[in-house]
Amino acid sequence: MTVGTVVLVCAAVALLVLLARRRLKFVSAFRDIPGPPSVPFFGNALQLNGSPSDFFRLLREWHLKFGETYQLWIGLRPFLSISDADQILQILSSPTHIHKSLEYDLLHPFIGTGLVTSAGSKWHGRRKLLTPTFHFNILEEFLPPIVRQSKILALMLKKEVAKESGFDITPYAKLAALDIIGNTAMGCEINSQENSDSDYVKALDEVTYIMQKRFITPWLKPNIIFNSTRLGKRLKHCINIIHTFTKKVIQDRKENLKSSTADQHVSDANKNEIYKKRPKALLDLLIDVSDNGKVLSDEDIQEEVDTFMFAGVDTSSTTLSWAMYVLGKHPEAQEQILTELDEKLPNFGDEELSVRDLSKLEYLDRAIREVLRLYPAVPLIGRQIYEPLTIGDLTIMPGTSVMINTYALHRSKKHFDSPDKFDPDRFLADNKHDRHPFAFLPFSAGPRNCIGQRFAIIVLKVAIATILKSYKIKSLDPEQDLGLVGEIVLRAEHGINITVEERTCILT
Repeated sequence: MTVGTVVLVCAAVALLVLLARRRLKFVSAFRDIPGPPSVPFFGNALQLNGSPSDFFRLLREWHLKFGETYQLWIGLRPFLSISDADQILQILSSPTHIHKSLEYDLLHPFIGTGLVTSAGSKWHGRRKLLTPTFHFNILEEFLPPIVRQSKILALMLKKEVAKESGFDITPYAKLAALDIIGNTAMGCEINSQENSDSDYVKALDEVTYIMQKRFITPWLKPNIIFNSTRLGKRLKHCINIIHTFTKKVIQDRKENLKSSTADQHVSDANKNEIYKKRPKALLDLLIDVSDNGKVLSDEDIQEEVDTFMFAGVDTSSTTLSWAMYVLGKHPEAQEQILTELDEKLPNFGDEELSVRDLSKLEYLDRAIREVLRLYPAVPLIGRQIYEPLTIGDLTIMPGTSVMINTYALHRSKKHFDSPDKFDPDRFLADNKHDRHPFAFLPFSAGPRNCIGQRFAIIVLKVAIATILKSYKIKSLDPEQDLGLVGEIVLRAEHGINITVEERTCILT
């Protein structure tokens, strides 16, 4: 063996020893944190890879067994599951620890590095740029399509009247959300409620399914493996359909904007009239601030539109579905919502609504928040830690993925009496002022809270009120039979089965 070879071997051994020591130090940092036993290389991945509902069921069982903070390993990656409000406050309110967990990187082929997936200066810039697009006056412009699509949803449900065996409300809610977000985000008619067979609708649905499966399947996460699978090839095909559609909408919208202002002979008054007639959409606002590509390129605009479609559709439809489930268990709450509508908005459905009108519906607002407490649309919030973080006696090492369990947080006896009980009055001002500020996080919190939360509440108020004015709702299944699945959003593995009984008339 030559001297050079000996030096190389010694250097390699020294490097391996150094890496082994670093790994040992890293792993030892978790020694005093409770958690389920794991096996080498796989960690807890084999336990978690059962049916879709097994993953979330185990997380809930481990929470009960090991407490509000526990460790688990997926492969060689450590995760900390946290549902302690004080610890969550320090993580989510930090301007440093704003990086989403590595799982969000899986979304890059679809939504790029838009507001949900970006970090650092790009995220700060986008957040500052996009925040004004959800101003009160702009939300007002979003109301007409929300009302119109909610009425279409009520009409679509008519075919399910008198079906005693019930039906799954989830597909209806998703198609309605897709039409609402399509109208408000892109300013176009997707018509998915009346044409669920369109390529765009089917592609978006399939992308969501594949992404959720990849989130909880460790061996599908490496691109080199995933891209060679059938699912990987299918995802690429579906993303291409969605991106082609979005690009065409952007180009058409830009051309319409140009044509509406091209005639220099049109008076200012007439120009204003043109703008009034053309409904504003998020896309229009993005084009306005893009400054002809100097601030946002077409690719940047596409990222944000696709992000809003992906995030908005799933969270809105999920919460609407859970609202129907919860209200279907509580007919007295349905009647209270209707009484409030009759008292405060007696002409609901017949006259134009305003955001101020909707703010009068205080009981409905509390009921929605209680639904979001019991069934948070996003049950797990992920953060990737890149700098040491000390919280009391807990030190979180760089390289750790933090998993904030909002489902467990929202059902904590520390913050809510009888936490499994539906009680909208928890959100009366007198009942919530002493509550921990981070005990209820339906839209996350801190610098990365949901930019569209006011929009989401408006959509839910209009849709729920429209459905309840048209139907009596009854839920059929106990919670233990639903098979809760906590992936990107919280869903029911076996669907949310309800029955609808027609009231005196359906809003049209």
